Amino acid sequence: MKFQSLFLLTFIGLFSFTLAFSQDTESYRDTIFYQASGTLDMKILIKDYHLLAEESRFQAIMEDFQLRLKEIDQMVPSTAYTIEYRFQKQLDIRDSDKIKSFDISADNRLSENLQNKAYIRDNSGSYEVIIGFNDITELINLDFSKILTAIADSLPEKHRFLRYLEFRPDPQTGNIVLKEDRHTGYFDMLSLQAGVGANVYRGNFLTDFSGEVGLQLNHKGILKNQFYISNNLIFAFDAANTAIINNFTNVGYRRNFSNHKDKPNWLGVELGTLTKRSGDIFQPNTHRLGVNWQVGKHITVSPQLYFNGFFRQVSPGFRIGIGL
Repeated sequence: MKFQSLFLLTFIGLFSFTLAFSQDTESYRDTIFYQASGTLDMKILIKDYHLLAEESRFQAIMEDFQLRLKEIDQMVPSTAYTIEYRFQKQLDIRDSDKIKSFDISADNRLSENLQNKAYIRDNSGSYEVIIGFNDITELINLDFSKILTAIADSLPEKHRFLRYLEFRPDPQTGNIVLKEDRHTGYFDMLSLQAGVGANVYRGNFLTDFSGEVGLQLNHKGILKNQFYISNNLIFAFDAANTAIINNFTNVGYRRNFSNHKDKPNWLGVELGTLTKRSGDIFQPNTHRLGVNWQVGKHITVSPQLYFNGFFRQVSPGFRIGIGL
């Protein structure tokens, strides 16, 4: 019972540590792009594009922004500038060092970019809006409510993949319609891994070769969940220097607690069973339950419990794995 309690405390400690260090503000967001004309465009970065339809807060932020614009209408410089607004916190007007900016189209034509930019941010980090414009008067008079309602009514079905959605007014009817809907970020993917490991079990130092096949599931641009099957070929040597080979086959689940695409933080559990037995290191019908934590790019640590039958003759173990 002492070993089960120690194992449970280890898992809770690793989970708490991982959760605490995964609370970062960097996350990947859906993009909604709206272009009304050659004089104004708007990009909305949002954690989930369906929040635009499910919450009224975003529209309130934009209405408040327009009220602030009316107060600074006569204060903006005559040259290019940037407006930065944090909802009900701060508004800054900054001179831009940009003189003229052009995009080059696929047919090699120059298209002048909009002169000024406005950045509107929600204090919670759920929303960020980037608006390109030439004349602040057009921005003040823009009917955000009508635009946002039309976009919300035309949103595609909710999806766990990261999306880029582009809306434009229809040339004939003037109605705002969805023109482009595409996936960005990772897809779901198969994962193939191999590695070596060092194990400690009942005073025995054991090495192993491991192989793993997994399915990694994407959520909003980040691989978040993984289900896998792995195999550990465990080696030891007897007094005559003869190799003793045992094999464990495992099934497991991991979750990535990081919001950084390139800095994953995987923590999971796995259950294994002895599928090939040699020597007397392991008893027949041996199983093991382990916590698997990726502490570095190719390094994992795994405290384990070995047991016979249903948690009988419980013994602790520990493994450090290095991916190849």
